[in-house]
Amino acid sequence: MRITFVCTGNTCRSPMAESIAKKILEKDVINSRGLFAVDGQSISPESLKVIAEHELPEPTRAKQFSKADLESDLILTMTEMHKQQLIYSYDDNGRIYQLGEYVGESGDIGDPFGGSIETYRQTFKELQHLISKLQSDS
Repeated sequence: MRITFVCTGNTCRSPMAESIAKKILEKDVINSRGLFAVDGQSISPESLKVIAEHELPEPTRAKQFSKADLESDLILTMTEMHKQQLIYSYDDNGRIYQLGEYVGESGDIGDPFGGSIETYRQTFKELQHLISKLQSDS
């Protein structure tokens, strides 16, 4: 299965989700994108630090979501607003979900950008919890 995680800038939440999922869902092809990403931008230092603390694979550099990404089997967004933006821009292909919604939980994953390292760790923990629930679906 090809899974794409989507957030705003592809420097914090979706790269952490990508790294977590690459470890948990080893048989799947995992990537991440941002709705407003600057292609090639570095992942935030705080995200990289938290990823390294868990000895997970380093994610790819930031990349903007494009029409080609609609070929993913599953597109998981960090917020309901991200989901609605994708549906508005590309139509609903039946594979776009907010991550929590997809695993039967509610609530958006807040953006840690500009927050403390503890905020990033909390975001990582939330992502890890939700992505571990994907494993039981695979």
